[in-house]
Amino acid sequence: AYSFFVTYANIDGVTVEKAPDNPENPLDRWILSETERMVEDVGRELDNYDIQKAIGPFVNFIDLLNNWYIRRSRRRFWKSGNDSDKLEAYRTLHSVLLKLTLTASPFIPFITEEIFQNLKTAGLPESVHLCDFPTADTARRDFALEKKMETVRRAVVMGRALRSLHSLKNRQPLAALHLVTKDPAERAILNEMRDLIQEELNVKKVVFRENEEELVEYGVKPNYKVLGKSLGKDMKAAAELIEKMSQVDVKRLMEGTPVAISLNGRRIELSPDSVLIQRTEKENLKAANEGSLTVALDPELTPELVREGMIRDLVRGIQNLRKEKDFEVTDRITVTLSGPDELKHAVAAFESYLLQETLAESVAWENAAGQEKVECGDQPCLVGVRKVI
Repeated sequence: AYSFFVTYANIDGVTVEKAPDNPENPLDRWILSETERMVEDVGRELDNYDIQKAIGPFVNFIDLLNNWYIRRSRRRFWKSGNDSDKLEAYRTLHSVLLKLTLTASPFIPFITEEIFQNLKTAGLPESVHLCDFPTADTARRDFALEKKMETVRRAVVMGRALRSLHSLKNRQPLAALHLVTKDPAERAILNEMRDLIQEELNVKKVVFRENEEELVEYGVKPNYKVLGKSLGKDMKAAAELIEKMSQVDVKRLMEGTPVAISLNGRRIELSPDSVLIQRTEKENLKAANEGSLTVALDPELTPELVREGMIRDLVRGIQNLRKEKDFEVTDRITVTLSGPDELKHAVAAFESYLLQETLAESVAWENAAGQEKVECGDQPCLVGVRKVI
């Protein structure tokens, strides 16, 4: 986050003094709120002389800052003009980094001193170690917004875990994400933030389902540790009945309601902890459950989705080549390509996106000296980049 801020602040020639009082963008309000939460948590543990617990909150905060706020805000900094939203983003990020530096200074004194020297504004002490430890500004806390982002991040983390588990690359667009939640408040939050979830998980649409049964089928087995002692020789027969239990009864158990079965004239009441319930994804879906929330990805790829995935891989490859050649982030380039016909079709369909994302002025199909191999979907291609002078 610090490197990102310095890079783009220098490009835009931005100088900042303080965080905006009431930023319009919810991402700014959220990260400012999380900053005060972090300061409060770290300060409390330091007051308790628990150094190990004090480290956790600011390490977690760095993850939120880098992998959520910066990722979600990048395009705000990339805009060519210095509009109010962009300036508020700079002021917010500067304020957050400065307070993080003050909070982390007892733990990493030398790094924070170097960062402080570059971030400090008029009126601040000469050294970070001459500053008071920050106190949390409770007026900055927005508990409702923190809850919203926590809920959204939970859904996104589950979706990314599914991608990883089933080898579905993050850069490959998918047709849909399906969501089921038993919590009306959670559903309202997810629905409000569906565009953000859609972009984060790289899916074309987010679909809300009423029942988990639309996504998965349930299987049930006896919990032998619980039932074995009470059923004894009847355990085998009981297991057969339990495994044939209807989906309605399985759902009742999942909701915490006991279910009775009849065995040799004997009524046996099954509690939720007396069975083991297994979820099996329905065909063409990859699903996961955590508490009240179930998410499922549709992994079926159309030709259009495959081509878009190829372009996203190509963009990543070109960006890596730019870094390897030490191009500045503002340098314009030209691109030469050599690859299969499928890649040509993909470039033709998404050329404007490719040019915009890589700051390329043109793409030419030719074999040229200095081209390097880049993976585009399942097929390699050769890519060359040259800075426009």
